[in-house]
Amino acid sequence: MQDSKQQKITSGKIDLTTKDNKDSKESEDKLQADCYQWFNNTYAHLRGLLYHVPNGEKRDPITANLLKGKGVVAGVPDLVFHFRQKTYFFELKKPNGTGSVSKEQKKIHKQLELQGFIVWLLNDFETFKKLIGFILDNRSQQFKLGLTKADYYYKHKIFNYIYSLEDADVIKINEVCEPENIAKFMNYITEFIADGYDILDECEVLFTPDYKAFYKKKKGSIQKIIY
Repeated sequence: MQDSKQQKITSGKIDLTTKDNKDSKESEDKLQADCYQWFNNTYAHLRGLLYHVPNGEKRDPITANLLKGKGVVAGVPDLVFHFRQKTYFFELKKPNGTGSVSKEQKKIHKQLELQGFIVWLLNDFETFKKLIGFILDNRSQQFKLGLTKADYYYKHKIFNYIYSLEDADVIKINEVCEPENIAKFMNYITEFIADGYDILDECEVLFTPDYKAFYKKKKGSIQKIIY
């Protein structure tokens, strides 16, 4: 790695392109149903590990209050997936890209992000399949083979890179990382956050809402994040 913060870092790029489809609530529901049914049919041995948290439906005030008292939280992502001691979250939006993230969802997403989790925001079926494939293939290889010597050095290169960032630096991932390594790069950033290295360094490292960039914010900083 060279000194420049915008140098390419050797790290598969997940294509999050949108596709034109019918603009309706039904199309969003259909996308969720398609994702869930495909997963259950394709990975029968993992059934029960991917599920929906029904917290966005319309309810009468009495029922809503009862459910709230039992732990229903507004803004929780649509689908939750547990695999090899990790949890992944998927927020699904209208397939034509017009769906917006609510105030409650942004709040919960930030809370999850602070704990090192990734919330994938997507609006097409093919992207969901790619992400599941990435999670299963990546974790399976890591489980079978462990951390290779090359991975070890790459991980520490990423950690050192994060430590070198200045307050409020916003780094676009595709500008510092080669496409074939983006998934690995994001995993190590997530690990840095999840293991609390940023807290020990008296700062926060956070992804931008679209997960195409990340930034470092020093404790007590009043610097604005410009992205």
